[in-house]
Amino acid sequence: MRRIRVKIQDLFVEGSTKKLYLTDETEKIVIEFTDVLPPSVSSKKVVVKGKGKINLDISTYIFEYLGSYNVPTHFISRLDNRKMFAKKLGIIPFQMKVWNVATGSLVKRIGLKEGTLLETPVLELYLKNPRLKNPLINDYHAYTLGLCERSEMNAIIRIGTKVNAVLKSLFSRKRLTLAYFTLEFGRYGNQVILGDEISADTMSIWDTPEPGKFDKKVFQLAPENAKPVYTKIRDRLLK
Repeated sequence: MRRIRVKIQDLFVEGSTKKLYLTDETEKIVIEFTDVLPPSVSSKKVVVKGKGKINLDISTYIFEYLGSYNVPTHFISRLDNRKMFAKKLGIIPFQMKVWNVATGSLVKRIGLKEGTLLETPVLELYLKNPRLKNPLINDYHAYTLGLCERSEMNAIIRIGTKVNAVLKSLFSRKRLTLAYFTLEFGRYGNQVILGDEISADTMSIWDTPEPGKFDKKVFQLAPENAKPVYTKIRDRLLK
């Protein structure tokens, strides 16, 4: 594989677990994965050595796998143990959450029994607005707020549905159940494509030793067990 040479310039976005840098190519960026645990795992800043590399390992593997199924993503290539080269997107400011299993907040909201496998995946949209506590919205809210066009929403739903089908099948072959995960999208030129990351920070995986039997605790992240669990998720997916 030809090694890509990238000149990193200024830091322009710093999130809770990643840093985004401008490059000498105006339409491309470098994304650095840090060792900080996400807020969903720890409300305090906790650093786990090697966590950034593990999540980059997972994201690289999944983006390349999705690319083999012609899913449009921002991923270009991996640069080193912490960084990937990606297309610079105009981010669409909502997150898609895809549920394959009734668990957590979904159970509380719609009353299904914990652990119920969903015959049809549930796709939800959450506005990225911490001030409003990132509320659940629907497509009409998105249009009213001017977040996207109807044609873009159709593309987002189509991509999200395809990503779910591809990943569910992949995980199943590895005796894993993809309970739920989150996706983010953006514009690149006149196209809507998949952005951000797909890693242990953005999904809930349940161990499935045999069909119909689940163990959601095996890969449950917590500050005290983070390193071995991140490693276990990576090793199980990439083997």
